[in-house]
Amino acid sequence: MFFDQINEIDGNLKDLRGHLKNIGSAVDVHIDHLDDIAAHVIALEAIVTQILEKVDIDPDGAREWIKKNTSASSENEEGSQKATAVLTDLLK
Repeated sequence: MFFDQINEIDGNLKDLRGHLKNIGSAVDVHIDHLDDIAAHVIALEAIVTQILEKVDIDPDGAREWIKKNTSASSENEEGSQKATAVLTDLLK
């Protein structure tokens, strides 16, 4: 009986090890996807920075656009605070 319990625990641990390996592989894939997204965002920020040096932007109009287009999804009537922070950073 005792050895049966030990064998069952051993089997459960081996199953757990397999599940953890699968989780680790899935995390690696998600990290690769996030890295791709980050690269695109950085490239777009580089382009926008160049445009901002040549074109006058209405900061209040941009903030209002963020508010109008993100208030529902952010569940904040002022809109996405993160988007507003990024806007402020880009307009420096």
